[in-house]
This record gives sequence, structure tokens and C-alpha cells, in this order.
Amino acid sequence: MIKGKFPFDTKFFIQLAKDVVPMFRKHTFMDALDVKGRKFKRYSDNYGKAKRTGGLFRQASEFKDSTAPVLTSDLLRDWKLQGTSSTGFTFGTAAQGGKITNLQRLGRVISTDKEPVPKKISKHIMKQADKYVQSRLNKIKGRTFNI
Repeated sequence: MIKGKFPFDTKFFIQLAKDVVPMFRKHTFMDALDVKGRKFKRYSDNYGKAKRTGGLFRQASEFKDSTAPVLTSDLLRDWKLQGTSSTGFTFGTAAQGGKITNLQRLGRVISTDKEPVPKKISKHIMKQADKYVQSRLNKIKGRTFNI
């Protein structure tokens, strides 16, 4: 039995982040799904009507008929990779955190401490981690180790 950590390297997390960040952005902003994978609820009548007509200040017209949490595209554009290391990666928004808090208060949950990414993306992460571990184990298979 070999004790100790089986480290992932930074290269693994850089590649994983290249997949996960666009998947998360598509899930949340393009497909208009919350962290649980459900469509975002409808807007209030007044706001929904104003958004559908495209008359709001700095409104991104491609989202006028969507319930996605996008009005000006600032949040969408700011949602990106923040950093990587050998223990993981972080992504999210650097400047738009107040919008996330407000969206959560309105029942439009993008991410939580308990469920940081949707299940579909979590499964993708686990699948990639499993592939990585298997490839690393195959490289040392059949060797003798002195412990």
C-alpha cells in the first residue's frame, strides 16, 4: 500500500478549467439554467416586459427574450478563470459579486457553497479526474516500490 497524496498537477487543472468555465457560462447564461439545472423563473411583469422590448439602458439585445441573468452582459463577460494551482482552480466574477448576491436573493441561484457547479458539470469534472488518475496509475503499473 502506498500512502500519501496522489497529486494532481497544475497542468491538469488548467486543462480542466478550459472545459469547465465555458460549460458553466453556457449552462447559466446561454441555456438560462440555475445551479440545480432548472430554467430560471420568469421575471416580474413590469421588468419582463421592459426586457422583452429591449428598452433598458445598456441592454444586451441577444438576451431580451431570455430569462438568463443577463441584462448588460457585464456579468457574463466578467465570469472567467481566476487562477489555477496543483490543488484546483477558481473561477467566477471579480467585479460583479453584488449581482450574484442579489440574484440569489431573488431566487436566481447561480452557485452555492453546497453546490458550486451544476451536477452535469460536476460529473464532467469527476470523469476528467478519473481519466487523469487512471493514466497516472497506468504509468507506474508493474513497478516495484520500496516502502
